[in-house]
Amino acid sequence: MSMNPVPLGDHQVSLRIQSTVYGIGLFCTSVYYMMVVIVPVFVASLGLSYFWAGIILGCRPVLSLFFSIHAGALMDRIGGRRVMIFFGAVGVIAPLLYPLAPIMDWIWLLIISQMLAGMADSMGWLGAQTLIGQHMEGRTKYTGRLSAIIRLGHVIAPIMVGVAWDHWGAWAAFGLMSFWNGGFLICAIFLPKSHKFNEDPNGQNAYSRTGGRRIGWRELLPNKSDYVSAFRLLAIPAVAATVMIGMMPHVGNYVQSTFYVIWLGQNGITGTLIGVLISIFSISAACGSLLMPKFARKFSPYWLFLFVVWVSIFMICITPLVSSQFVRDSLHFLLSPLNYFQNFVLITPFIALVVAIGMVLALRAVFHGIQQPLVISLILSTTEPDEQGKAIGLRATANRITSIGTPIAMGAVADWLGLEYAFYAIGFIATLMILLMTFYILRHPEVHTAKFNN
Repeated sequence: MSMNPVPLGDHQVSLRIQSTVYGIGLFCTSVYYMMVVIVPVFVASLGLSYFWAGIILGCRPVLSLFFSIHAGALMDRIGGRRVMIFFGAVGVIAPLLYPLAPIMDWIWLLIISQMLAGMADSMGWLGAQTLIGQHMEGRTKYTGRLSAIIRLGHVIAPIMVGVAWDHWGAWAAFGLMSFWNGGFLICAIFLPKSHKFNEDPNGQNAYSRTGGRRIGWRELLPNKSDYVSAFRLLAIPAVAATVMIGMMPHVGNYVQSTFYVIWLGQNGITGTLIGVLISIFSISAACGSLLMPKFARKFSPYWLFLFVVWVSIFMICITPLVSSQFVRDSLHFLLSPLNYFQNFVLITPFIALVVAIGMVLALRAVFHGIQQPLVISLILSTTEPDEQGKAIGLRATANRITSIGTPIAMGAVADWLGLEYAFYAIGFIATLMILLMTFYILRHPEVHTAKFNN
C-alpha cells in the first residue's frame, strides 16, 4: 500500500527530536572514527600478518551484513526507539572486550569484539538515517544537518582516543569508546516512543502510528518476507543505482580505517597525530555535507554521486605517492623558508609528510562529505515511507559487502605484492566498478527523475 508522509513544517520537527536523532548519529559514528585511529594500531601491535590483520579488520561489518535489513524492517514495524536502545547497549559493552583478547590469548574474542562493535555503530547510523525519514520526511536540509553535526564528534573523538592510547594505553582508549557510546544509549532513551505517517494513498489525513504498542518475541525474530520485500526494491532502477553506487564509498572508508592507518604508523605518525588527521578529515567533510544541497540542485544527483565517490576513493588510494620521498622532499623545499619567519613549528621532512597527507585527506573529505547526505536523500526519496527502513537496511547490507571484502582483499594483495601496490590495486578495481555503474546509469535514464524534499 502506498503511503504519503505527513506534511511537516519546520516548527513541527521539535528540537528534542532533532537533537536526539542528531545525537545518535554523532555518538555512533564518532566511535567508528575512534576505532579508525586505535584498532589498526592495536592489531598491528599484536604482530600478525597482513592477511590476518585484514581478516580481523574486515570482520567488523559481518553481523551488519546479515542484520541490516532486519534492523531496518524492525524500525518500520515497531519504531526506532526500542531498536536503538538495544544497539546503544551493545555499543557500551563491545569496546571493553578488545583489551581482554591479548590477555586471554584468544584471537576469536578480538573478532567477536569487532563484529559486535561494528554492528552497534552501523545500526546506530542506519537508525539515524531511518529516523530522519520517519520524523523529518527525509528532507535534504535535515540530512545535511545530520551529516554536518556528526562531524563535530568526528573532530573531537579521534584526538581524544589518540591521546588516551599514547598516554594510558589500550584500556583507557577502549574505555573511552564505551563511555562515548553511552551518549548513543541516552539519546535513544529520549527518542519519541512512536512516529506518525499518512496511510491514505490519496494523501488525505488518515494517520497511523508506529512504535507505541506492545510487542511479542515473535516480532523481534528475522522475517523472510522482510528480506524478500527489501530485495524486491532493487527492481526499481533508482533504488538499484543508489544501492550500487552507495557501496563504493565504503571501499575508500575501509582502506582509510584499516591499512591507511597502518601505513601512517609505519611512517612514524603517532596515535595522536593520526587522531588530528582524522579530525581534519571530519572538518572538511562537514563542509562538503553543507554544500551538498546546492550542488544537488545544480547537477544531476546521480552523476554528481558517481563523480564525488570516485574522486574520494582515488584520493585515498594514492597515499603511497603522496608519502613518497619525492613529494616529501619537494614539499619540504617549498615550506622550509617558513623556518626563517616563525619558531612555532620547525619545518622538517616529517612535518612536510604530515602536511602532504593532511592536504590530500582534506580534499578527499570534501568529496566524501558531499556524497554522504546525497545518498541518504536519494534512498529516502525513491522509496515509500513504510519501506524506508528496509531500503536503508538493503543499502547497509550492500555496504557491508565492500566493507568486508576491501580489507581482506587488500591484506591478501599486500602479502603478495606489498602494501604500496595494494593501495593501487584497490584503486584500479574501484575505478572499473565505477565505470560499470556509469553504464548502468546510461541505460536507465529514468533514474534522473528522482525528486528531493528540500
